Amino acid sequence: MKLPEVLKRDYVQTIIMIVVVILAVLIFWYGLRFALRTEYPILAVASGSMEPVLYAGDLIFVEGIQNLSDIYVAPKDADQPGDILVYQGARDLIVHRAIDKRVEDGRIVFIIHGDANQEGANEQVSEDRIVGRYIGFKVPWLGNIALFFEPLEMKVAFIALWIVLLIIIEFAPSARKRDKRGDAEASLYK
Repeated sequence: MKLPEVLKRDYVQTIIMIVVVILAVLIFWYGLRFALRTEYPILAVASGSMEPVLYAGDLIFVEGIQNLSDIYVAPKDADQPGDILVYQGARDLIVHRAIDKRVEDGRIVFIIHGDANQEGANEQVSEDRIVGRYIGFKVPWLGNIALFFEPLEMKVAFIALWIVLLIIIEFAPSARKRDKRGDAEASLYK
């Protein structure tokens, strides 16, 4: 069988399309990581602690910070509120506003606060836990998709479902193939 004949088969075209889509997603992701200089250029907001600026389920874009002294700090009700930072929490990445900073033992420590959190619910975050800064661009609700697949079990179940669907679609006799056979048989009787 010649290569052009192999490439015309439906399952080969399906596999090629899947590979192209996966490569496009990877190029997009790593391109964003490079352009925004951070390991996490896109993030889903998981809680309402930054409302009304950011809502749970918003998909936000984050840039890396080369010089931590560039981070602007101020309370949320200031004329120009402080930068919204992404930092590593105990288990997850957290998105809160930088309201103050100080130097302790030669290291910068940021005082972080969620806009919707009660007063006094500040957290001290050392410079090594800072992941990046929100750049002001968000896609409302789209982050809910990422949050839905947050548990590993959901990711595995989703991937397994897609594999099963692709196998069924590719290898089950389709109505299209039956119609072609039916048309050929019908033309014999004319």
